[in-house]
Amino acid sequence: MKRTTFILAAILFSLGCIGTLYAFTGQEKQKPQEIRGIVVDNHDVGWYENQQMLWLQQAGQNPTDEHAWQQAFEAARYADMLVGEYGRTERKQAILDKMAANIPNSFAYNLCMYMTDINNRDATPQQYADKALQLIPDDICRKDAEVLIAYLWMSGKVFDDKSPEKAMFTQLVQKLYAGNMYPSYLLRYTNNSLCGMDGNAIYFVEGDVPCYTSIVLQEALGLHTDKIVIPVSFLYKDDFRKALCNRIGISDFEQKKDYHDIDNGVDIYFQDLLQYIIANSNLPVYFFPDGSYPETEEFKKNLYNEGLVFRYSTKRYDNMAVARRNVEKRYALEYLIEPRFVNEEQWQGSERIQLNYVVMLAPVVKSYRQDGDVQKANKLARCLTSVVMNTSLSDEERFKYLNLMEDKQK
Repeated sequence: MKRTTFILAAILFSLGCIGTLYAFTGQEKQKPQEIRGIVVDNHDVGWYENQQMLWLQQAGQNPTDEHAWQQAFEAARYADMLVGEYGRTERKQAILDKMAANIPNSFAYNLCMYMTDINNRDATPQQYADKALQLIPDDICRKDAEVLIAYLWMSGKVFDDKSPEKAMFTQLVQKLYAGNMYPSYLLRYTNNSLCGMDGNAIYFVEGDVPCYTSIVLQEALGLHTDKIVIPVSFLYKDDFRKALCNRIGISDFEQKKDYHDIDNGVDIYFQDLLQYIIANSNLPVYFFPDGSYPETEEFKKNLYNEGLVFRYSTKRYDNMAVARRNVEKRYALEYLIEPRFVNEEQWQGSERIQLNYVVMLAPVVKSYRQDGDVQKANKLARCLTSVVMNTSLSDEERFKYLNLMEDKQK
């Protein structure tokens, strides 16, 4: 059975946000709130703009307060992001200028400069990232650690187990786990995804949650270390691409086209590069079920739903049998109906990743029913129903997901 196309509930770096416009009255009595990130909290532009002002007020009262300056910058960055603005925007530049005047040699300033200049073609952001790495505080937060982890990862140097970059990469990832910075339901989701794969596989991912939870499992828990996790956005970085090709034992991708002169050249480059890696690596290749693969019919026809991930194959096979095997023997789904996990803090921006369970595994429920295996169908349906009911979706939205498990032929 080939994959069925649905709108998947996946977490992307560019996740859209919802919220209620913040009231701007009585601001002198308001206290600034921690900017935890879009993947955790959903707010609108107005909320971030108000938090930017409140944090700037606090920084003005204590100009050496790194945390206040960084929080003001984060609020400005997310406000810009939600309107599609990146790089040295006016609002971010104003904060960076004040940070340069008050805390020029701080971790916060260098990290913020890196996050700004990484979007500027002519900038040299690595100088700020390298400086930030020398100034890492003991209590580094999740968002900051992720920024530096991504920087080290993109360099490609983490593929060398003996490099200092790999050691620092591992140390930062272990800090994430030791600090309990990810709800266990996200780690369990990713663990299930990886458990269903064949060994020595390549796994293309997109979005903060699948990227970072995958490496937490590998670097902090020693699980699935035979899998090569590849954030697809990193493939556009020459150093990463070259190191990756070397890691899997193939020559670097030779560009035989001038992609800049082709309509949709970026998309064509992406597809050509993936096809090159797949054809030459001779390794099993999987994709996280969102936008981590080319959205062309030619490519999608070779993607097969194996439970929680898509496997790329040019040969037809019984992927539903593999999905059933994963449900019955490899996935641990019981936590979905255990209250101690339901009561964990739900990250607003990522709770919908759980709904991928429903979208990807609903066909398995229907397959069991069609074969008359009512017990297995009901057991899996119970887990998936629990997923839907423990989200903040409206009743109408919940019904749409629950309806995916129904056999339309009845």
